[in-house]
Amino acid sequence: MSKKIDTIITLYVDTQKIFKFSNSKADKPEILNHILLCDNHYDHPSEAEFTSNIHPKTKIAWVGAAMHIRQSEEDFVIIKKIKPQKGKSILKIYDSKLSSGTTHIDGHVGKVKPKHDPEESYSIRFLVNHKGKEKTYSIDPKLRVI
Repeated sequence: MSKKIDTIITLYVDTQKIFKFSNSKADKPEILNHILLCDNHYDHPSEAEFTSNIHPKTKIAWVGAAMHIRQSEEDFVIIKKIKPQKGKSILKIYDSKLSSGTTHIDGHVGKVKPKHDPEESYSIRFLVNHKGKEKTYSIDPKLRVI
């Protein structure tokens, strides 16, 4: 039996290219073309799917990162909010005062009941700072309990 491990989800953003777009519905496909969502379980979700595998009763954290840091050393990405899209979520997000700091968001995965859908949608709101200017974007990835 494999050991359950905590999950760190990293949102890599091409800060130069994404900055050309707004957070409008029309720009969503372009926004998705300039981000990559990865985790420490070596899941590499396709750009169309963005689904991370998680384990029940484990901790979870989200962190943002500039994709091409050498080209834009002063750019950064900050995860601002994680919001489950359904009322009874297995995802419990910690208050920012209880988290590890302002650079990422922490939470945990609760117990999964037998009738619970193994996939759950949520939204990530993140801030992109490019050359001292800031814009906020959001995406709607999924978590899959394994």
